[in-house]
Amino acid sequence: MQMILLCVILSILISIIFGQFYMWQASKLLTMQLKEVEKITTGVIDAVKQKLGIH
Repeated sequence: MQMILLCVILSILISIIFGQFYMWQASKLLTMQLKEVEKITTGVIDAVKQKLGIH
């Protein structure tokens, strides 16, 4: 009985740790993508400003 409980607790801990790691990886990826989008957006806005003659 105690062995089963230990296994359950262990598996819960592992899933939490892996979940945290996955979330961290995902948020890192999302941050990178947001930075890329920001760069592209800034580039587009700059191009539009140049076309319109606004600096």
